Amino acid sequence: MASRKNLILIAAVLVGALAAFVTLNYVRGVEQSSEKKDETVQVLVAAKPVAKGTKADEALAAGQLVAAERRRVDLPVNAVRRNADIEGQVSAVELGGGEVVTTSMFVGATDLSGSKGAALDKGMVAITVQFDPVSASLVQPGDSVNILARTCVVGGGECPLSTTNLNPTGANVIAKPATYLFQDVKVLAVDQNLASPQAPAPAAEGETPAAAPAAEGAASGRVTVQLTPDQAALLASVRDADLYLTLNRGDYEPVPVPPQAGLPALPGQTGASASDSANSTGK
Repeated sequence: MASRKNLILIAAVLVGALAAFVTLNYVRGVEQSSEKKDETVQVLVAAKPVAKGTKADEALAAGQLVAAERRRVDLPVNAVRRNADIEGQVSAVELGGGEVVTTSMFVGATDLSGSKGAALDKGMVAITVQFDPVSASLVQPGDSVNILARTCVVGGGECPLSTTNLNPTGANVIAKPATYLFQDVKVLAVDQNLASPQAPAPAAEGETPAAAPAAEGAASGRVTVQLTPDQAALLASVRDADLYLTLNRGDYEPVPVPPQAGLPALPGQTGASASDSANSTGK
């Protein structure tokens, strides 16, 4: 009988201890949850009004956007916590001040305006010209290229001749020499207005499937480049010439190119970068 009472007592003690343990863990969980809600993190907030279209870099420099501590539980999921997350972007909405900055409030300049002009460097303009399709086949937006012209750029008369000792037995005559117009030119777009390729029509049983028709104007050689206004005018003046592109490495540096005999000196022959002209004229 005494043994049974002891067992009941021990069981009661164990149940009580278990209940106390569960209660303690519950209380600790509530306390930790409360502490987590009160935890603060650093985010960007609008300290002052920010107009729509304002550059994030300028707003940060002017103190319109500043870092501040906010309770984690009160923050939107897309709150901006680092300056780097919006650098180079512009405000998509007008901020009155006091708002927590979110990633949706800042977008790329082209996303806001829909204009590709935002991709231009200061002092530069864009011009689209027809180039030789073969020489332009590997060119992509962002590439550095050199532009060559093969034409009679001297007014009037026959095409100037250039003689080169290509053959040991005598001089060879180049009736239509090529010359460098510009070096180190930035490509903005390639065949920008082409239609999307169409899928080939399904072939009948036993027939060879037809190749997909090329998009309208595919491999047309239409390339948009950026130049200074005077350079663009010169390129437009010889756009009826045979124009060629050479693709440059990322570390390409322009070098002097002697002019062909009978041709005038052109910017690309001096060894100057087309981009350098923007630095001197666009400031």
